[in-house]
Amino acid sequence: MSSVQIFENTREGISCVYKNKEWLVSIKNWKPDNDISGVKHLEVHHETDEQFILVNGKAILISADLKDLRFENIELTEMKIGKVYNVPKEKWFYSITQKNTKMIYIQHAETSLTNSEFYDLTSLQISEIQEEAKRIFNK
Repeated sequence: MSSVQIFENTREGISCVYKNKEWLVSIKNWKPDNDISGVKHLEVHHETDEQFILVNGKAILISADLKDLRFENIELTEMKIGKVYNVPKEKWFYSITQKNTKMIYIQHAETSLTNSEFYDLTSLQISEIQEEAKRIFNK
């Protein structure tokens, strides 16, 4: 019997497939929250970075700064398959994916809702992000 462990996620959404005391690996498949029509908020991790690797499909990482309870410097980064994207701690972010998308993310094992938070985008920011994401996906 092989000592190699193999993990997968064939369901919609996120599944933490590996975790030890220091870090965890999750496989993230498309889910409605991450659809272009599901964009509502960004999130931040206050203590750790998070890395993303696109495996299949199309994905966009949204990043921004929060200043005076308003997002600034909103940037959409088109992800390329096989590249590693690092979101540093204290950087607000979220991902937009399409139905056939699969990505992997790695983060510190103790990243949780106690050291992370979510903050809503304005209606104008949502529509601007959705328009830009449509342009990126339709290239």
